[in-house]
Amino acid sequence: MVRLFRRALLLGAMLLPGWAAHGQPLPAERSVDTATVLSSFGGRAAFSPDGRKIAFVGKTYGDAYEIDIATRKVRNLTRHMPHLGIMRIQYLPSGDFLVTAPRHNSGPNVRAHLEMWILDKSLSGGLQPLGEAVFEGIAVSRKRNLIAWTTIEPALKPAENWQLAFIRPTKRYVAEIVYRNGTPAIANKREIMATLPKECGFIEPQDFRANDEELVYSCMGSVRAGDFTISVMGNRIATNENIVYLSQPGRYNEVEGIAPDGSWAAVECGQQDKPGLPALDICALELRPGGTVSRMVVGTKPGSSADISNPVVSPDGQWMAFQRSDSGSGEIGEGYGLLMTKIAR
Repeated sequence: MVRLFRRALLLGAMLLPGWAAHGQPLPAERSVDTATVLSSFGGRAAFSPDGRKIAFVGKTYGDAYEIDIATRKVRNLTRHMPHLGIMRIQYLPSGDFLVTAPRHNSGPNVRAHLEMWILDKSLSGGLQPLGEAVFEGIAVSRKRNLIAWTTIEPALKPAENWQLAFIRPTKRYVAEIVYRNGTPAIANKREIMATLPKECGFIEPQDFRANDEELVYSCMGSVRAGDFTISVMGNRIATNENIVYLSQPGRYNEVEGIAPDGSWAAVECGQQDKPGLPALDICALELRPGGTVSRMVVGTKPGSSADISNPVVSPDGQWMAFQRSDSGSGEIGEGYGLLMTKIAR
């Protein structure tokens, strides 16, 4: 998720240890210094369906990679195929890769002109286009090839600053990825959340839960109204009911990876004691209205812009991978190495 809003946030998170539903504790707090370094470069990690590998991007608009967790062997997935730079890479339940990348290089504003592609797990055939534009992240079901995403409609002009996407009209869709004679395609596409909740000027889909009946997303307050709150919310797709899980006025809480059973989520959470760019730690949030939130991994130090971000939870719920980041980076969302930690209870 972009950090445009962080430039106006002054966070003072008051996070207390908590307990999830049915007396199950949320993950305990630990320092980033206890985490295992998987890679000295890269970011935007995604666990494979079997939990044995992690796909990631080496750098924004660079190549995509995959690391075997047991052996630490890294392979470049896209080196030998034409592309204009990979922004994100995720796994489908089948093991094929869902890739976010531009079709044309429109310069510094290419972030607002990305598309979805499929890369077969055999790495044969190169990137196969799905013919759909996307802005920011894509929610992918753990159960089937169901996805949700946001688009800018009408699209920004190439010369327009990509951050204008947050004050322009957007639409949200769900669809399935199917294969017709071996060729991937989008099917059963339909619009969802035609009208955003009053709290949100923009939303980024993150994950499905509750047997794919609910979409969990990050809600960005309206920039035009001067609301820089970032909240965690959910949408029950069939009824279009929206649920607020965590909203703290003027604070940064961006949902990322979700536990396999859907009971809690890892959230980028910030705090700072002076104006500027808030650095991020990782918190755990119980996914119910008024649910408990507690700090999970501390990756920040006073006076430093270094932080951690983009946490994802393994399919067995035992591990979390995340990236080293820097809130002062010129490339928003850039990763500077992958780490993994056991989820402590």
